[in-house]
Amino acid sequence: MKGKFLRRSLRIATVSLATLAAGILSAGCSSAPKSQPKQAEAQVAKKVTEGEKAAVAESTAQKAAQREWCSYLEALYLRAVEGATEWPKRSECMSASTLAAPEMLQRTARCSREALDRFEGDPFTSEYAAEVSRCGAEAIDSVEATDAELTPFVAAICGRMSSCGDATYAECRDSLEAGLGPHLERAVGAMNRKGRAAFRVCLSHLTCGDLGNQLVGCLEPIMDGLLWLPG
Repeated sequence: MKGKFLRRSLRIATVSLATLAAGILSAGCSSAPKSQPKQAEAQVAKKVTEGEKAAVAESTAQKAAQREWCSYLEALYLRAVEGATEWPKRSECMSASTLAAPEMLQRTARCSREALDRFEGDPFTSEYAAEVSRCGAEAIDSVEATDAELTPFVAAICGRMSSCGDATYAECRDSLEAGLGPHLERAVGAMNRKGRAAFRVCLSHLTCGDLGNQLVGCLEPIMDGLLWLPG
């Protein structure tokens, strides 16, 4: 299947990051803000409860979105394989754990299915692959992380840059907002909780020197893991 085309479209954000990060690093990024005081136990308990509810809601949405994605892949398989009545990989697809935000995954699935239904002839062509790539790119463009969702990632990046002595935290933050910000918003927006957790872990291991390529190195495997594709 057109795995290469799908993955290529989903890595648009990371390609842009490679260029913009170099400019950001040349400007440099004071220490990260001090951690906030501990909250009252009741407030913490409330946040945990809200977090658990959000996690359950995302899990439900994730399964529904994955079902749509698998249905699209099944339709693609049945179109391509003459005489086929079922897709042998459907169970594997349904049980797959990906890193895509439910909204992004659902948008990609619906757009790709609509493109397949409109397309006549063999779908394994560069013409149809371009349609699927467009779907992936538009899905990423449609999801953006909020400022609150971006805060821990900005803190990790700018905290590392400031500790390396490249610039102040404020300079780093301003540079991110001016250049990398929109791309980071879309990249993080495209990730689900699992993807964002993996991104945070990777950022915690940043070292001084060539931070731009390190950022891209953190993002690439996550962006490649947004969608499940049959091997």
